[in-house]
Amino acid sequence: MEMMRMFPLGHPLIPFTLVSLRIFEPRYLQMIAECRADTSTFGVVLIERGFEVGGGDVRAGIGTVAQIIEVSDLPEGEQAVVAVGIERLDIVEWLSDGPYPRAIVNRSQETPAPGSVDRIPLIDQQLRVVLSLLSEAGVDTGPLDYELSDQAEVAAHQMCGLAPVGAFDAQRLLAAQTTEHRLDLLASMLGEQRDLLMAQLGGGSLD
Repeated sequence: MEMMRMFPLGHPLIPFTLVSLRIFEPRYLQMIAECRADTSTFGVVLIERGFEVGGGDVRAGIGTVAQIIEVSDLPEGEQAVVAVGIERLDIVEWLSDGPYPRAIVNRSQETPAPGSVDRIPLIDQQLRVVLSLLSEAGVDTGPLDYELSDQAEVAAHQMCGLAPVGAFDAQRLLAAQTTEHRLDLLASMLGEQRDLLMAQLGGGSLD
């Protein structure tokens, strides 16, 4: 267990994906400065109820360790921070929010089931279909020329980060206890999205 500085957000951070933050609250400017002075890491956790600014929120019990990779100064003392998720964390206990949110956490490790890697190409195909359908519907989904890791755990997280799902579904994917369970959830979500989009675009549902 360890004490970690925490940054509650309106959307979870998926390991092995990037997050861009605009820091303007004094407490988080202080937090980022302290992070850069030692480990350059902090925790990101979903706000389940409440708001990002001002505190008084209700937070998820599972989050992600973020590693700072770039900090840029903005006008009026604000900062732009780019960080990457490196591993999942479990909240053991929330500490005082003074001077900024902090928690006792455990870093989570998982071992993919042997067959997980064999499922990656099929689910990747599902993801690309959904992203293409969204693009056809006029939704900006970003580039489709992404590449996935050859490690099942990493690739599963990467696909979850690319999947066009809401904050609470993204949290379900993050909270999955195994890579196999995460892939099951993702395949189900993508299948539902594909069928809905096909119907909306007038193409019917795929078998």
